[in-house]
Amino acid sequence: MKLRATPQFFSFGTNDLTQTTLGMSRDDSGSFLPTYVELDIIDTNPFASIDQRGVGRLMEMTRDLGRKTRARTSSLESAANTAANPTA
Repeated sequence: MKLRATPQFFSFGTNDLTQTTLGMSRDDSGSFLPTYVELDIIDTNPFASIDQRGVGRLMEMTRDLGRKTRARTSSLESAANTAANPTA
């Protein structure tokens, strides 16, 4: 998947991202999450706070890649503008 070079921001649907990343439905999770917490499978309800190691990390990776892509594009645009207008 390629990130476009023009976005100014990313908007994350954290509920959908959490469900997809962890492979569980928020609607069904009430029946097993308390047991998962009790058995130390998970620390907390991932739908009440973002899972920093999983979902949070995916968000960080997307942010960092977006910034890197945008910076690279800005540098190329700046060089192109300088070349097109050398006296500006």
